[in-house]
Amino acid sequence: MDIKKVFQYGLLIFLILASFLFYNQYFTDDLKKNENNKVENILEKKKDEINPSDTDKNVIENLKYVSEDLLGNKYTVTAQSATLKEDKLNELQLFEVIAQISRENQETIYIKSRSANYNKVTNNTVFKKEVNVKYGDQTIDSNILNLNFKDNLIEILENVYYVNKNTNIKADKVEIDLLYKKLKISMINKKDKVNITSKY
Repeated sequence: MDIKKVFQYGLLIFLILASFLFYNQYFTDDLKKNENNKVENILEKKKDEINPSDTDKNVIENLKYVSEDLLGNKYTVTAQSATLKEDKLNELQLFEVIAQISRENQETIYIKSRSANYNKVTNNTVFKKEVNVKYGDQTIDSNILNLNFKDNLIEILENVYYVNKNTNIKADKVEIDLLYKKLKISMINKKDKVNITSKY
């Protein structure tokens, strides 16, 4: 065989090997990095989809709290489920809530809502979403209800609709004094007027 041809074949084989090694050295590393980055991105997205605050929360099913003061007044709150608040250890987030406030020689107040924030120490409760209050022949619907035992006050807010036997009232705010059972209906903006419809 001619030495010139051997040299050309050798050079060709050398170029092929050099190209193969160069490709493996530089391009496959980039491909692997790209693949690894794609896998890491997918994992990060999945982590984001799973809310850590949801998975870490302790869920309590069929919860019931009963508290009674020295005068025999009783507050009972039940919920289908509840979660502990991580940032506030004394507070629970309640779901599908029913509450009763029973006072000596007075009618029981019944409260229902879709959710509520309940303080285990003070018993203060903020009811939210589809709030319904029944007291004697009176019914009140609203978006929010603040129950404050320190001030002996129920404050009913947002889209308030009050109904009794003869009267329908639309207002911004209703306050119920728990000590004297006095009811005050008002508008947040004093220029606005309470809408009253009466039946005779």
